[in-house]
Amino acid sequence: MSNPNSSAEGPRVWFVSAAVGGGHNSAARALMEQLAREAPHVRCELIDMMSLVPGAFRAYYAGGFALAMTRFPWAYGLGFRLTNRPHRPRRSFGERLRLAWERWNTRRFARELLRDGPALIVHTHFLAPPIVARLAADERTHVPQAVVVTDNDVHRWWYSEGVEHWFLPNDDARATLDRWGVAAERVTVCGIPIHPKWIAPVDRAKVLADWRLPADRKIVLLSGGTEFTCGPVVKIARRIVAARADVCVVVLAGRNKKLLARLAATAEARDGRIVPQGFTDRLNELAEVASLMLTKPGGVTTSECLSKGLPMVLMNPVPGQEGANAEYFRRAGTAVVAKGVGGIVRAATTLLDDPEAMARMSDCARRLYRPATQTVAEWILNRLDFPR
Repeated sequence: MSNPNSSAEGPRVWFVSAAVGGGHNSAARALMEQLAREAPHVRCELIDMMSLVPGAFRAYYAGGFALAMTRFPWAYGLGFRLTNRPHRPRRSFGERLRLAWERWNTRRFARELLRDGPALIVHTHFLAPPIVARLAADERTHVPQAVVVTDNDVHRWWYSEGVEHWFLPNDDARATLDRWGVAAERVTVCGIPIHPKWIAPVDRAKVLADWRLPADRKIVLLSGGTEFTCGPVVKIARRIVAARADVCVVVLAGRNKKLLARLAATAEARDGRIVPQGFTDRLNELAEVASLMLTKPGGVTTSECLSKGLPMVLMNPVPGQEGANAEYFRRAGTAVVAKGVGGIVRAATTLLDDPEAMARMSDCARRLYRPATQTVAEWILNRLDFPR
């Protein structure tokens, strides 16, 4: 994916990601959009690793991830813990086997890089950095690479030799890289990249009018149409509006047509207390007018909420990076964690009944937010040493 505003003479930057969940590609696109605004002469290309691997590997890597997250979360969590080691720079035997297998399945990516490599590679997923590092160690390429971590807990899968610079979401992640032997001057703590529109000013009254949302009710966003299940979304929405007459629940159903139809058939949707919403690229507007967000604890989604100072109820976190993200935000005071329909509804209604607690959470969220998109884009331009 190229930047259509780029000059043919400008330097090329690859943003290498993987369609394994939605956050990695979203972070890459956010950085590309920032560069398109600041430096349209830079030629940006999004490289999705899942489009460059054999079908069997893709089915295992992306399909297996989705299956484990949705059907066998306990198994995913166990695997996550067992592979989150060693806590030192030197690779284990198991890691070396995994990396050899991944190199074999990413040969097409390696060929593309060697044939037509860019001036710089920025990774928002962990699959490709060791591949590039091995090619560099063999003196087959000299392309510098940076890694942008998109989870609040840095798992060992993110580790790679040969990374010039790391961009981390928080100081806890910096401590992990210290144990891996990464020098402090190669690390920047900056948050997780989100699209620049999230920090642009928005007219609240106009948003309410454009979306036909009630100005006299609290708006609750419920994310139910994402790639991985959040639970019985219709039941959660109906029970919240039953408990609170002053609430309108906007259910973000994405491209889930079945969910949209079920929501539209409810009596609460017909009287405007539940608003089914399909896929939209204007979620930032809805977040501007919302009082509360109920969502899965993905790295990019939670960072978007921080930018709006939006309190969160983090639903049914899967053990692993979701659980780590949820625990990080719970400790930071920006979210509560809830499981099951009853727990989620109680958490939401309890917060809605306590404006002071909501205000504290909102303040914590705004303080926690860091402008990662702008920070990483500035580093890229400085590294390219190219006039803006």
